[in-house]
Amino acid sequence: MWLDNASDIDILFYEPYARIIADIAKNKEYNPLTIGVFGLWGAGKSTLLKLIDKKLENQEGIICVTINAWMFESYDDAKTAIMEALLQELKEEVPAEVKKKFGKLIKRVNWFKLGTKAVSTLAPVVASVATGNPLPMLLNVTGSAEEIGNTVKNAADSIQSLKDEYWKDEDDSTDESTINNIRKFREEFSDALKNDNIENIVVMVDDLDRCRPERIIEILEVIKLFLAVDRTTFIIAADENVIKYSIREKYPPMNGFDVELDKEYIEKIIQLPIYIPELSAKDIQNYLLLLVAQSYLEQESFSRLIAKIFEEKMIVSGDVITLEEINNLIDELNLSWRDGDKSAFNETAKIIDEIREIVASTLKGNPRQAKRFLNTFITKRQLAKIYYGDEIDISILAKLLVLQKLDNDLFIQLNEWSKEFDTENKKFKQIRTEFQEGNMDSQNPWNTAQMKKWIECKPVDLEKYRLEKYFYLTRENLKSSSIDESGFSKNTKEILERIGRSKAGQMAAIIKDMKELNAEEVADTFKIIIPKIEKGEMKFFIIRDLFLNFDTYKGKIVEAIGKSTVTIKAGDMAALRTMYNSDTGSMNTVLEIMVKKGTLTDEQITEIKEQRKS
Repeated sequence: MWLDNASDIDILFYEPYARIIADIAKNKEYNPLTIGVFGLWGAGKSTLLKLIDKKLENQEGIICVTINAWMFESYDDAKTAIMEALLQELKEEVPAEVKKKFGKLIKRVNWFKLGTKAVSTLAPVVASVATGNPLPMLLNVTGSAEEIGNTVKNAADSIQSLKDEYWKDEDDSTDESTINNIRKFREEFSDALKNDNIENIVVMVDDLDRCRPERIIEILEVIKLFLAVDRTTFIIAADENVIKYSIREKYPPMNGFDVELDKEYIEKIIQLPIYIPELSAKDIQNYLLLLVAQSYLEQESFSRLIAKIFEEKMIVSGDVITLEEINNLIDELNLSWRDGDKSAFNETAKIIDEIREIVASTLKGNPRQAKRFLNTFITKRQLAKIYYGDEIDISILAKLLVLQKLDNDLFIQLNEWSKEFDTENKKFKQIRTEFQEGNMDSQNPWNTAQMKKWIECKPVDLEKYRLEKYFYLTRENLKSSSIDESGFSKNTKEILERIGRSKAGQMAAIIKDMKELNAEEVADTFKIIIPKIEKGEMKFFIIRDLFLNFDTYKGKIVEAIGKSTVTIKAGDMAALRTMYNSDTGSMNTVLEIMVKKGTLTDEQITEIKEQRKS
């Protein structure tokens, strides 16, 4: 099994990125600096941070710590929580003569904590004690007289302690404002780092994009306001799209102003953005085969294999690394197997080698998705052996898992066809024959480039096999489509967002950009749109424009309209008329279905068809 953890071995070949970022972090002329390591979920950002940490460890004058932002998700005040956690981490790493200064900084965070509590039910008590006149405000506090008395005493003691600790400065300043306290914190933090043994503090923030929008903003702001001082470098790993979404949630666009607040906000916080590109289909094919090798080779041997591949520049060549090349390197390096048997590796690798091209096209350059697919395959293979022994052809199981990943609706359809098996699966055979002869209806959902590749995967003659045992092993996917959006490309996510907030006049530009997407990105877009049409959550001017411009998906759009239980409104009629006039054949049947279901009246369908005659 492959765990979804940061890897100790650079199987993604991110070493050049790690080297560049580490060199920048070591250069004291660049700090204070905040670096953004941007990539989609599952792109390997945590692995890259681990590689950077390795390059910075034992570097004289460099202190490197990692903070997992997701750990602070449940805190009421993430700002003070992350400040305290970071200071505690650094306190353990800094020279002895600096520890006392960090201890004082940690205490100062307590004032910010108290400031946060002041907006809770204790606000009246805290505020009135601070002004030396608690009694008038106690009407707002519930509890017994004894409880109120204790609350007042504890609040007074806490505030006096904080005042004694922080506001008796040499200049006897009495400015107790939050702004002044922030200024003092930054000054003391900066002063604490002015030590001959400290050249730079490197703080790596991971899993920021797993947090809720408000938490993401809080953590970014605490870095900018409190912690970004001389001799500090922050490296923030996140999906930039998630950060942009969080910014738009907190700071919505202003009416009348064409300002990209999300972009400007990120530019203000992060000075150096570094984008991890999505792995290409070729990269994912290599990654799948290397993951298989990793599970069978001893760890040290696998590390040597990766090093050799990097040394030979095989990863940047124009060709996919073949299974034969992997085996040749294993023999050349005399690598060791975990169980001492190479045959188990060859059995699994051969199957993955046959399907990895089509699998790679569905995973959209996402390493996490590659691991998840292989984990599913290994689990199902083990279940197959338990249930059926040697009766299962593992290559068929792998091919069906790929179909489920490609299109769960077609996976369900193939299961229905398989129930009619006598000597063969006639309906699937018809699909395969139409593909081979090139006469398949353009609106048939099987008629896509991805499905053509899938049909050509071994075993090609799938209609000759009874599949009920295979579908039993994958029965959890036979009830409904499961869509995982984490592997969608940035382009797909942006198109979906634009469609979600579009007005009629904006659709022409959206359609134009959507046509620039590759086939896989368009397919992903419709994976989200079709269920929304079924639920009646998609406006008809959007449905109309998609219907008119994407012939391959007309069939699915029409089917989804027929499944909807939402009544057609007067404002929807113009779009339906346009669709009917454009393709009467496709629309006739669905209009009749809508009348039977009661979502369309007889008068409305007559109006649509009369418009056609006129």
